[in-house]
Amino acid sequence: MLDRFEIRHAWDVIHQTQPASEGPEKNVLAFIEHIEPRLSPRAVLLDAGCGRGRNALYLSHSGFTVYACDLSSVALAIAKAQSSEAGLTVSLQASDLTHLPYVSDLFAAAICVHVLPYHLKADLIKSVRELRRVLQPNGWLYLDLLAPEDAEYGCGRKLEKGTFLDPDGTPLHFSPRGEVDEILHGFALERVTRYEFTSSPTRVRVGWKIWALKCAIT
Repeated sequence: MLDRFEIRHAWDVIHQTQPASEGPEKNVLAFIEHIEPRLSPRAVLLDAGCGRGRNALYLSHSGFTVYACDLSSVALAIAKAQSSEAGLTVSLQASDLTHLPYVSDLFAAAICVHVLPYHLKADLIKSVRELRRVLQPNGWLYLDLLAPEDAEYGCGRKLEKGTFLDPDGTPLHFSPRGEVDEILHGFALERVTRYEFTSSPTRVRVGWKIWALKCAIT
């Protein structure tokens, strides 16, 4: 089974070698536009698994107080350089999502973009529990998951049910719709949208975009 050091190294290599996406994720733009009227000025937000910082920089530019974390030191170094160049303030920290280094009830909202599927299922669930812990009561969460209909389902060595070893050396978990409710226990699901797009002539990506609100666990 993969350990966290191996996964961290894999992400370092990815961020060193693969081109970065330009600008914030369009689904994050829609999410922030939806929740912004409900947030106080300078609300404290978290970009969990921030990568090279494209979404964190957008949040900071929009006037929020932004914390961001990532497993990869390479990604964080790039994010730090970009935030400095842009004259923006983002509090960056190295962290595994399964053990977030923040006090409970800190953030008004959190985003987790293209990150959670790259976990074993137990670590994915643990990461969502951590995100819930650091959100304020009624705090908002944006995340995405992959579905079994995705083109990469079944590719690579099977690690467990629904999880396979990605060619980059990271686990990749696929969640059917029924599993979404299990993973988001303790959240009210405001929106679960199935997405599908063709990333190449033979590669169709399929998954879930989720807007959720922290609620009391019953």
